[in-house]
Amino acid sequence: MKKPLVVIKLGGSALTDKAKIYTPRFPVIHNTAKQLSIVHRKVRLILVHGAGSFGHIPAQKYDLHRGFKSPRQIKGLATTKLKLLQWEGILDDILLKHGVPIIPFVASDFTEMNAGRIRRMGLAPIREWLQLGCVPIMGGDVVNDVSRGFSILSGDQFAAYLAVKLNATRLIYGLDVDGLFDSNPKLNKQAKLLTQVTPTLAIQYATKSASGMVPDVTGGMAGKIVEGAAAARHGVPVYFVNLKKNHRLEKIVLGQQVIATKMRSSL
Repeated sequence: MKKPLVVIKLGGSALTDKAKIYTPRFPVIHNTAKQLSIVHRKVRLILVHGAGSFGHIPAQKYDLHRGFKSPRQIKGLATTKLKLLQWEGILDDILLKHGVPIIPFVASDFTEMNAGRIRRMGLAPIREWLQLGCVPIMGGDVVNDVSRGFSILSGDQFAAYLAVKLNATRLIYGLDVDGLFDSNPKLNKQAKLLTQVTPTLAIQYATKSASGMVPDVTGGMAGKIVEGAAAARHGVPVYFVNLKKNHRLEKIVLGQQVIATKMRSSL
C-alpha cells in the first residue's frame, strides 16, 4: 500500500530571524531535521521552506515583490536568487546530516506564474523522486511571470498548490507560534488559540494576524491562512503547528494530538 503523502511548509519565521538579514535559527533547524528523520520512513514527504531573512529583506530592498519595473532591479534579483541558493544549502546540509534523503528543487526551473499566481508547474520529476523514497525539498522563489516579468512565489502558495495537485493527505504549516489565533499573539497576550476552523472563519481572522513587525513580501500569517484555506476547500486537511516546540511536527505528521490548529472545509 502506498504511504500517505504529507506536504510540510517550514516557515521562514521559525527557521530564521526575519528581523536580522541572513540569520538562521540553527537550534530550530536541527530540531526540525531530527523530527523529519523519524517521520520520512512512515510517510511520503514534500518539504517547502520559507525564504525567511534570506529572501524577504533583500526582496523588499529591491522591490522585487512589485514585479519587473526597471532594469536596475536585475542586479538585485540576481543577488536575492544567490542568497536563496545559499539558504537552501544551509538547510539541506543539516537535513542530510540528520539522515533525511532530500532532493533539492529550484521553483523557477519548473514554474511559471501569471499576475502573481501559479500558472503551471512541471510536477513529473517530483512524483518520480517520491516513488524512489526521496524527499523533494524546495523553497519560496522569484519566478518568471508572464504578465509582470517576475513574481515572488511564496512557500505558502507553493505548498498549497502541491498538496492539492498531488492529492496530499494533509498539509502542515510550521510556524513560530502555536497555530491560528483570534488576534496576533505577538501583540496581544490575551489572544485565543483556534484549535479548529473552517476556511471562512480563518479568513475572518487573517488581517488580525498580520503583524507588520518584520519584512514580509508574501503576506505573513494572512498569506498562510488564505493559501491554506484554498487547499482546505479542495478537501486537504490543513494544520498550523509550532515548529519551535519539541516533537509537535513529528506528532502531527503521524496523526497524533498536539497543540495546533486544524482547518478543514467543514467541522
